[in-house]
Amino acid sequence: MNYASIDMEKTGQLLKTTIQETGFNVKYIQEYLHLCCPQPVYRWYKGQTLPSLDHFYSLSILLGKHIDELIVRKNP
Repeated sequence: MNYASIDMEKTGQLLKTTIQETGFNVKYIQEYLHLCCPQPVYRWYKGQTLPSLDHFYSLSILLGKHIDELIVRKNP
């Protein structure tokens, strides 16, 4: 059985698209998640890092999506 993993680049692209489609911008996400600067959001968008579980959960509530809908699974 293959270990399920997250495609960071595609997940970042999905987050960016979903956030933009709902009308939010990076500055709003930064403030909503109480981040000290916008760089983490840009790193998520580029697939360099992923939001913490807490941040994924908060984003899912803000965006009206289940966490699973914000994550892209890597093809085995």
